Amino acid sequence: MVERTTVVEAADGEEAIRLIEEDETQLLDAVLTDLAMPRVSGSELIALLLECRPALPIAAMSGMDRLPLDVPAVPILRKPFGPEELIETVAPLVLKSQAARLQARQMRADAAESRSLAGRQRILARKQQARSADLMKALLQLRERQ
Repeated sequence: MVERTTVVEAADGEEAIRLIEEDETQLLDAVLTDLAMPRVSGSELIALLLECRPALPIAAMSGMDRLPLDVPAVPILRKPFGPEELIETVAPLVLKSQAARLQARQMRADAAESRSLAGRQRILARKQQARSADLMKALLQLRERQ
């Protein structure tokens, strides 16, 4: 199942950092950044995200003839590009991110179910222990009467 995708736009690298910091629930599926931005370059943003949010997929775009040497290894869209190329580059990143989030959600549900099952097992074990103690008590009483 594919979740709905929303685009969040930042005017520059600093605003992008603020928006990503506000993503406390980590619902962002991917980041597409321009390499040439004021204040914080795309290369700096990518490096920061690779360090602080390594699971967040990143792609970059650029209209420069030569890419800066410090660009980390991420998919690069060369401007101008069409919608098809954008979708071909970004959609797999979004789908991978959504699948990972779905898997994490399922793992949390499985863990909660396991904890619940373990709790029920402890209750059953206590009841079984109590029955065993009652049986032992009855046996001792039976022996005393004989």
